[in-house]
Amino acid sequence: MQLAATSPASIRPYSPLGLKVYDPLIVETLAPRVWRCSPERVVAFYDRHVTANHADLGVATGYFLDRCDFHTPHPRLALIDLQPHCLRYAARVLSRYQPETFLRDALTPIVGIPGRRFDSIAIGGVLHCLAGDLKRKARVFDAIAPLAKGGTKVFGYTLLRDGVDSTLARLARALLNRAGVVDNQNDTESDLRNALEARFAEVSIELSGCMALFSGVVPHDNNISGGE
Repeated sequence: MQLAATSPASIRPYSPLGLKVYDPLIVETLAPRVWRCSPERVVAFYDRHVTANHADLGVATGYFLDRCDFHTPHPRLALIDLQPHCLRYAARVLSRYQPETFLRDALTPIVGIPGRRFDSIAIGGVLHCLAGDLKRKARVFDAIAPLAKGGTKVFGYTLLRDGVDSTLARLARALLNRAGVVDNQNDTESDLRNALEARFAEVSIELSGCMALFSGVVPHDNNISGGE
């Protein structure tokens, strides 16, 4: 399965070679040392919110799913991504769970996923890879409506321009934004909170450096669209 020439620049680094170096370079080095968010903290965050009936949007290498506690040896796990290399890579890492994989665009309604709706949905590292401001990016929260039901836990993480403001962090942000890998120059905690509170109950945002760990619960009418 090949990427179209018009595929977003943000998913192109997730090539087979890129995925092999992603965890040691990004998750285990850049994130804790520059963004000030350790992988252990994100794993603990997953542990608090993940359920045995889980969908994961933006799977990358499956690093956090591989290490979190589903509280059962046989969870139902759906992996959803626009990058086929990520789906294949993460499916191999998580093969003990026999995950299902689905190639989908996070900015359009995510339909065609068989079975019951999910008890938890993670949106990991997706928002800071999308172009535009958080009002546009928040369409992701509307796109998951077909997967959710009242009481579904929605959680994830994203890089903000808030938080750590060291020279190294500013340099990394500038380089990644210029390369089109990340677009978070205008992403703030307040805009993220507004987008979440327009759609979810029990909204929480924890800042770890410039990483926001966010969560919310789908209202029981499943009316999570925050559109105008």
